[in-house]
Amino acid sequence: MKRIVVYKSSTGFTAKYANWIAEELGCEAIELNKIKKCDLVKYDEIIYGGWLMANMVCGYNKINEMNLKKVIVFGVGMTVPNDEVVAKLAEQNKINKDNFFYFEGGYNPKKVGFFKKMMMNMIKKSIEKKEEKTAEDLHMLETFKGADNTNREAIKPLIDRILEV
Repeated sequence: MKRIVVYKSSTGFTAKYANWIAEELGCEAIELNKIKKCDLVKYDEIIYGGWLMANMVCGYNKINEMNLKKVIVFGVGMTVPNDEVVAKLAEQNKINKDNFFYFEGGYNPKKVGFFKKMMMNMIKKSIEKKEEKTAEDLHMLETFKGADNTNREAIKPLIDRILEV
């Protein structure tokens, strides 16, 4: 089966996961802006990854519009992964939940542009204002200081899903 990992990364966390996945599957990882639909149609399976903004997988709409054969999607964000988060993201992005995976990335304030940094500061302030913070809230506040929470082991369910077919 001919596979490729295509991704859109802003601060490098999604690229890290894309490269780990490609390495595990023995295929190429390429940035979305460096490949065309005419090249993608040659593949039996596309694994697409994008970072999350407002719970949307960046770049996925472009991949979805191409009507490709088989697409497995992963999103990378700052929230700690759990089943509820995965189900919500899959639904919001209109992705079959069996073909969607979520990985925790991190936050690198030095690589974030002005607009995104302002948005992140608003989120941070709203968490700081909470009187009763959850463990997840505290984790997010710690991540806002700058953190790489990527974990190569997190890709195992995606790899298993791809190789089971």
